[in-house]
Amino acid sequence: MSEHWERSLKVDEPVVTKPFIVLSVLVGIALILTVYREIMGLGYVTGLNDGYSWGMFKNFNVTTLTALGSAGYAVGVLTWLFNRRRYHILMRTSALISILAYTTGMLALTVDVGRPWNLLWIFWPGTWNRYSILLEVAVCMTAYVILALSSENIPAFVERWLDNPKSPVWAKRPMRILFDIIRRTYPFIIGLAFILPSMHQSSLGALMMMAGPRVHPLWQTSLLPFLYLIMAYVLGFSAVIGILMVSCMIWKRPLDMVVLSRLGYITGLTAMVWLAFRVGDVAGRGALHYIFQFNSYSFFFLLEIILVSIPAWGLMRKDLRQNPTTLYGMLVILTVGGLMYRFFPTTIAFIPGDRYFYFPSLTELLMSGGYVALALIGYLYTVKRYNILPVPLSTWFKAQQESTHAHPAHS
Repeated sequence: MSEHWERSLKVDEPVVTKPFIVLSVLVGIALILTVYREIMGLGYVTGLNDGYSWGMFKNFNVTTLTALGSAGYAVGVLTWLFNRRRYHILMRTSALISILAYTTGMLALTVDVGRPWNLLWIFWPGTWNRYSILLEVAVCMTAYVILALSSENIPAFVERWLDNPKSPVWAKRPMRILFDIIRRTYPFIIGLAFILPSMHQSSLGALMMMAGPRVHPLWQTSLLPFLYLIMAYVLGFSAVIGILMVSCMIWKRPLDMVVLSRLGYITGLTAMVWLAFRVGDVAGRGALHYIFQFNSYSFFFLLEIILVSIPAWGLMRKDLRQNPTTLYGMLVILTVGGLMYRFFPTTIAFIPGDRYFYFPSLTELLMSGGYVALALIGYLYTVKRYNILPVPLSTWFKAQQESTHAHPAHS
């Protein structure tokens, strides 16, 4: 069923369900292992060695998954910078995806540092190493979460206090003041929400440029910052479309295929731009011959290109992307290909020398999976307590009428 989305509405379902309990168990295991890691050190819980000093925590939870967390960034640029107001209805979902992905990614980074209390020095500029790309990533990510993403997510939380008839009167006045502050400062928040992720998403690519010949020539290029940034847009768009489609399927809500199909086209077009620069760069650097060596590097390169190019082509076709099943399938394939590109330069395409080998330990996998589960728990709780997911106006009016009948004294 397809209808036009016009308002945001919470999911009227219990928070604690069987999936919620399973995810909570995974989070509990991850937190216990986190304490163990802080006490025992990296050597006891990871598969890291002198050749591979970065593992799942940085390479997957930060470098890779924060690209999926670019949903708010990508949709925000489309909505505010390009003035495509039809996508504004997706902003609450996009901003929620971003703050959950970034917060859990930063938690993984904090665990990886080993002495998390030292991260407090990031708030004191006098201690900064001004020549460090990692510093720029850390500062921008922290500022993005605290200043931009938190502000973009506050309206949904404030709205519940103001609209809920059970909210105490003493709490409504400060909530109105907070909402007014956000409204007045929102243009500056939007500016930060564009500048900060643009800086740190590109800097994650610049980070691997510094590895020089340690990254295979099929991936090592001066365009890494640009390619990482464009892929953040692709994965951000894919994330918000895919998550909305799954949410509507689970909670039996109508899909707005007009918006989703159009955003799917923009996703495919952005992926095509990425492909043009990706393949053109390899050809321009004279690195095409590495593709025909038929080793593991050429295999993974071709796999990455195929997983991006086929769905990108499919998303350009209106008849394919207007079918919800086909649209979702293409986005899944595109997301896998995009995540592979973000992950490969840090691990698969990284050449440490001296026959070093890295494979994540069971502890690393459980911890990384636990941080992902924490983001999922945050999503399940938030959409069931606050007006986040988009619905047609008819569904919103029906919910308002039911609320009025439930609280007749406040009508």
